[in-house]
Amino acid sequence: MSVTAGATRARRDTRRFSRIAAAVLMPVGPLAVALLRFIIPFDPPAVAAAADPARLEVVMALGAVATFTLVPGAYAAVHLTRRYQPVLTVWVAALLIPGYLGLAGLAVVDGIAPAGVRRGVDPAAVTAIYDGVGELATVTVFFGVFLIGHILGTVLLGILSFRARLMPRAFALLFAVSQPLHLTAVMLANNWLDLLAWSLTAAGMAFLALRVLRTPDEEWDLPPLTGRTSERASHAVRS
Repeated sequence: MSVTAGATRARRDTRRFSRIAAAVLMPVGPLAVALLRFIIPFDPPAVAAAADPARLEVVMALGAVATFTLVPGAYAAVHLTRRYQPVLTVWVAALLIPGYLGLAGLAVVDGIAPAGVRRGVDPAAVTAIYDGVGELATVTVFFGVFLIGHILGTVLLGILSFRARLMPRAFALLFAVSQPLHLTAVMLANNWLDLLAWSLTAAGMAFLALRVLRTPDEEWDLPPLTGRTSERASHAVRS
């Protein structure tokens, strides 16, 4: 009797925990980048590192937070949207997740300047090394995937949110234009505009996070298999 009860007992259901954790993570990455883009200097990296090394340390710390939270947040977003707009969700995932993954490679490159200055390397030599690394094919791929992926992916996610009414439509439109606005801020070397752009991205992700919190566990994911159901599934696969 106890064996039967143990076999049919349901495994621990973690759907509520995973749903809440996903909602918490979703706006964290864009918010970290918003702060990063607000304080990052637009001077050449070696010059900026020599002038204010503490600032670049904060930039790199925020970059680490973004690196570890942007991809889980993007995955949570497409996990939510796949039932509303499945085809558009595939495009969002194909662009946004690789785009955010590309940030990891760029974060390593950004450490060259402060590391070189800390070691007493001449700023001109640091700049030459930084530029040389940036010209490597692998780094170029990282940059291209990041640039195209995170901008177009966010635009499509905003359009998806507008079409599926996952947030007020005015906010969905602001969400969609947030990353083109970020690109404009970079070209203009405007920290305030960059802060606004990434804050709009964070706000869009926060609206999606609210939808995640309001999603019932049954709609968020399948329940865990019971012991007996798991055995039947394994037997079906083997047969």
